[in-house]
Amino acid sequence: MFGKLFVLIQRNKHHIVLILLILISLILIYNTDSNKYNRLRLFINKFVSPLQSPLIKLKQLSVAAENNKILRERLIASEHAKKSILDYEVENFRLKQLLNFKTQINYNLVPATITNMGLSPNLSAVTINIGSDSGVSKNNPVITPNGIIGKISAVNDNSAIVHLINDSDFRISVRIMPNGSTGILRWHKNNICEVHEVYKNSIVNVGDRVVTSGLSDIFPPDLHVGNVINVVDDRSLFQKRVLVQIDDNLSSLSHVFVLIDQQIK
Repeated sequence: MFGKLFVLIQRNKHHIVLILLILISLILIYNTDSNKYNRLRLFINKFVSPLQSPLIKLKQLSVAAENNKILRERLIASEHAKKSILDYEVENFRLKQLLNFKTQINYNLVPATITNMGLSPNLSAVTINIGSDSGVSKNNPVITPNGIIGKISAVNDNSAIVHLINDSDFRISVRIMPNGSTGILRWHKNNICEVHEVYKNSIVNVGDRVVTSGLSDIFPPDLHVGNVINVVDDRSLFQKRVLVQIDDNLSSLSHVFVLIDQQIK
């Protein structure tokens, strides 16, 4: 309603100005007679007040809209600051986990940051920010506090490419604890791996821990890989198929460790 009235006033502003000038002229003519002046003033107020009220309300609405805009901007800034603080807390917690892990494991670990993620149908790989200058060489295992996630496939002076566990060609010789059964682990889907070549008579249970077997020249023994979530025991087969879940979300990795060949005594 106020918007339509405002448009009406804008379209007829010349006529309104003329009327106001006439009213002012009458005021000047009759200002010698106070009684006439007061009566004229009351008359003018009756005419002008309905015109002023919408304009005043429009101005108030404009001020309120501007204040709301300022409040919204402050709210957005506050939410952004709050999110940044939470992100810093998460990152700080993650770095503390990495530091604690490095002090607990009995291997020479070099920390690295992932600088580029690259996934293709034939190879799953990421690039890290350390290379041969930091002692990294081809086939070094790459791990996180949650377990094995890959190995080094190519090295430059200050960078390296990590061949990830979710590649269809990736294989790890593993041992299922506590029974000690061995098998070959490879990627299946959705953070699930399969262990093949497990003997039929092996006792494997859901929840069993899966570690590197030490039978490989690449991965030393007892590095965590994942946990058993299902055992497929088909009577028509001579071997069991064991499903293992890994804990890392490979698409959101940011920090890893490269396990250097030398073991700390």
